Amino acid sequence: MIKKLLLISIFSTAAQTYAQVGIGTTAPTEKLEIVGSTSIGTSVTIDPTNYVNNPSGFTIVGTDPQSATVNGQVVALETLYTPVTIQPYNITNVYRDDLNDLNLNIPTDKYFITIANFEAIPSLGNKGIYTSNDNKGHFIFDAFQSGTTWHVKIGYPTLNTENTTDKYTYKFDVILYSKRFFKNLGEVTYNLNGSNTGSAGTAPIGI
Repeated sequence: MIKKLLLISIFSTAAQTYAQVGIGTTAPTEKLEIVGSTSIGTSVTIDPTNYVNNPSGFTIVGTDPQSATVNGQVVALETLYTPVTIQPYNITNVYRDDLNDLNLNIPTDKYFITIANFEAIPSLGNKGIYTSNDNKGHFIFDAFQSGTTWHVKIGYPTLNTENTTDKYTYKFDVILYSKRFFKNLGEVTYNLNGSNTGSAGTAPIGI
């Protein structure tokens, strides 16, 4: 009977010991917990806390150091670490068609942004964009960084509104990508030399 109790105790202890596996820690609290950086070979070091500069070819699954534990589950702080956020905007009473600079107060160090679902709505009685000499143009929508925040500029520079009392409403969605989950590779330029077809010489650097 003593031997049976001893074996049960050993198996129970082993089950508890291997319920959590730790690398770089002797007291893991998760099924798999890695503390510190992970070295591959002798020349490549991957830092799990640096999501932007990890080399391509490796996938790191880890816990953000600023995340929280809720009901025993590790979750990211949503206001900072949601991978994609969509924020609709409704900008009213814009003077004529010129929105020269709208500060969105979205921090550039935390997010990249893109614009979608743009709509220009003339005010009541406004005849909208017009021309007397058949000039053609198009709306320009520019999202740019100024200081530490994202800004937008909207307008129709080649044409005019009916008069100076006309107003516009601009509607658009700003799509925010957290820099903890996405990286910006920068602009890629290809010269087609007057052709309407082409092929990139190489894939973008960094993918």
